[in-house]
Amino acid sequence: MFNESTLAHRSSVHWLLSYQGRHTYECAFEGEQFRVEVQIAKERYPEYSNLTQESFERSVNGAVGFVTSAPSRLTTDFIAMFNRLRYEEWSAQVSEMLKQPERFKGFIPEGFKVYVGAVYSPTGWIRLQSFEDVRNLAGIPFDVAIDPTIEIQ
Repeated sequence: MFNESTLAHRSSVHWLLSYQGRHTYECAFEGEQFRVEVQIAKERYPEYSNLTQESFERSVNGAVGFVTSAPSRLTTDFIAMFNRLRYEEWSAQVSEMLKQPERFKGFIPEGFKVYVGAVYSPTGWIRLQSFEDVRNLAGIPFDVAIDPTIEIQ
């Protein structure tokens, strides 16, 4: 878990943009700045695509819940820090929402999505960390942590 002496306090995560179910973040970690992406939602197969529907499902929708970037950047320490800083911001936002329940009724999130790193191979996405390892290292409480790679039926 991160504490006062860890890289979480010398690191940063800033949401940059969202497009077609994918969030892009600007990150600083271990003295370097770089971008990562997270596919947060499944996308409909586009009318025009160079990919077959099967390839689209594997490469685009198969990435839901994964942090992607250059594989060397997706270390367990970085992924834990990424989730920790996102969790701290999320917690602050939820606290503000709970102070104004009449204003935010129906919009208060019930859980926090913990993302893991992954790299793409010809057969699909390969997870680099386990959900539990990242959740534990990031110090995210079990009762709010959601694994977005598990499909909800």
